[in-house]
Amino acid sequence: MTDRLTIALAQMPQAMGDLSGNADAMLAARARTRADLIVFPELQLIGYPPEDLVLKPAVADRAEEQLARLAAATGDGGPAMLVGSIRRDSGKLHNVLALLDGGREAAATVKHELPNYGTFDEKRIFAPGPLPDPVEFRGVRFGLPMCEDIWFPEVCAHLKARGAELLIAPHGSPYEIDKDDVRRAGVAGARVRETGLPLAFVNRVGGQDELVFDGASFLLNADGSLAHQLPDWDEALVETIWERGAGGWRCAPGEIAPLDPHPADVYHAMLVGLRDYVNANRFPGVVLGLSGGIDSALSAAVAVDALGADRVWCAMLPSRFTAGISESDAVECARLLGCRLDTIPIAEAM
Repeated sequence: MTDRLTIALAQMPQAMGDLSGNADAMLAARARTRADLIVFPELQLIGYPPEDLVLKPAVADRAEEQLARLAAATGDGGPAMLVGSIRRDSGKLHNVLALLDGGREAAATVKHELPNYGTFDEKRIFAPGPLPDPVEFRGVRFGLPMCEDIWFPEVCAHLKARGAELLIAPHGSPYEIDKDDVRRAGVAGARVRETGLPLAFVNRVGGQDELVFDGASFLLNADGSLAHQLPDWDEALVETIWERGAGGWRCAPGEIAPLDPHPADVYHAMLVGLRDYVNANRFPGVVLGLSGGIDSALSAAVAVDALGADRVWCAMLPSRFTAGISESDAVECARLLGCRLDTIPIAEAM
């Protein structure tokens, strides 16, 4: 049994369906830390939310192959890994979290609470697991609730009753306005108060289709104090230092990264969502109409900030109804942004 642990929190993007690429990225992150354990976001091996992709049997087979590769990598005596993946068992598909240590899969838990509202429809895809028991690592009993598992009291209360000493919660929690306060004070804070256990919240970052994930992972001690706050919108790898005292486990205070104020967070969400959608689809760039009005000017600014001026191609389409100031404003907008602007008259077509 140990009285001191170093746990690395890996706030990372995910490439949907690129299992080998996601595994490579996790191994690269692992190589950058000397922690006892490195924790990744929910479904880091697959991508979240995977939707119908994981209904293909071949995906579950490849997931097991890559999980075995990751497990084998931990045989070098370096950090253990907490990796989110999928698993088919008795004909049912589960959202799982695997503890990889010493060259093998040491333990695995299954997500119990499956969200089925708003953007989420996990009940259509996954089967829920039973209330999870703690997992032992280095003589410490870890409670491993996954995302929705901490948004209701039952799972964390069960883990506490079964002897969990601390809670680590991998997440795939998408951005919404004021979501930081909801996660930290409203949800995680409530579970900490109810259980008296510290809690690490590890979220993914980046865009996935219509969703955008802001990261903003954090760690609360058992007294509710904020020990670590990771940045929003950026990748981060943070080592957290834990010690066992008379009152249980406590994390040493670390960096508290500032988070975007409103409405800067909305603008940043637009940038990340557009950037990752364009890049994931391997588009060379974007083409948009520049009318000289404020709406298209904002669209062009978002595109340039997200992708760079060299990947933005604007077109002005003047007709006999177009005011001269509209044309001159479009030209000035493109000049200030440094992007290409072509004028394509459409008067004859009209």
